[in-house]
Amino acid sequence: MERYEIEAFLALTETLHFGRAAEQLGVSTGRVSQTISKLERRIGAPLFDRTSRRVSLTTIGARFHDDLRPGYEQVQKALAHAIMAARGFDGPLRVGFLGAAAGGFVMQVARAYRAEHPASDVLIHELQMNTSISDLRDHRTDMVLNTRPIVEPDMVTGPTLWGEPRYLAVSSRHPLAARSQVSQEDLTRVTLLRMPDNAPASISEDRVPRVTPQGRPIAHGARVSSFQEALAMVGAGEGAFTVGSQVIRFYTRPDVAYIPFTDAAPIEWGFLWRASHETARIRAFHDKAVALRPSPPHDNTQTAMRTR
Repeated sequence: MERYEIEAFLALTETLHFGRAAEQLGVSTGRVSQTISKLERRIGAPLFDRTSRRVSLTTIGARFHDDLRPGYEQVQKALAHAIMAARGFDGPLRVGFLGAAAGGFVMQVARAYRAEHPASDVLIHELQMNTSISDLRDHRTDMVLNTRPIVEPDMVTGPTLWGEPRYLAVSSRHPLAARSQVSQEDLTRVTLLRMPDNAPASISEDRVPRVTPQGRPIAHGARVSSFQEALAMVGAGEGAFTVGSQVIRFYTRPDVAYIPFTDAAPIEWGFLWRASHETARIRAFHDKAVALRPSPPHDNTQTAMRTR
């Protein structure tokens, strides 16, 4: 049977009126009548009793309906599932983030996304500096809220969602800890901890430059694999690390001082995902993030954040 024959028969069984069935299907009354007559000739028996006043199912028609309806509904369900999968809203969306501030924002976006797309679950998990990109490439994560700059040819980077003032994290015992601010030239007075080997080169170069703007060399120290590891090493006096202002809210430590830069660009945040695996649910989640992105932060910390 052709699909239009099935739909014409079922529409007529629901309405028991050729005109209303035609209106429901968006075709002419004559088209419905011709389709039912053709179907009856194929079966070899009337499916409907027709009079000038009413239309009713015959015994054969009622049995045919009972046998046909479940199969048709199953086909429609399978078709709907296929369309949903093609549009990208079937199945979970796995969203990764780095750091407490990013995690709070991802949770806010996830609540709004679930409200609009209840059939698509959101699985959220924290990543580390050494796993944010590898988890995307290994298909453990669909999209990640990460810092910038990201220059990866196989990745899509959405617009910047927010920026935060840049700070230098040093041991509270370091001479710079007594300063209210630092410049990029002061990086010659510290040893910068290095990013993980598999961190994006663009981020490593941004956070751990080799020279100051005036061309003076900057010493590099040990590599770290996570932000908490970096802070532990900073607190122990093993080196310094470049951070964003959100650390003042979420990562206060008695052995670490955070000092604002006077001449460094903000650290920017945004989503990225694999170009070859972009789906409608990724785009929908990202669109919701853009709509909910915070207002530009006001940096009220004009003096260093020092805890001893």
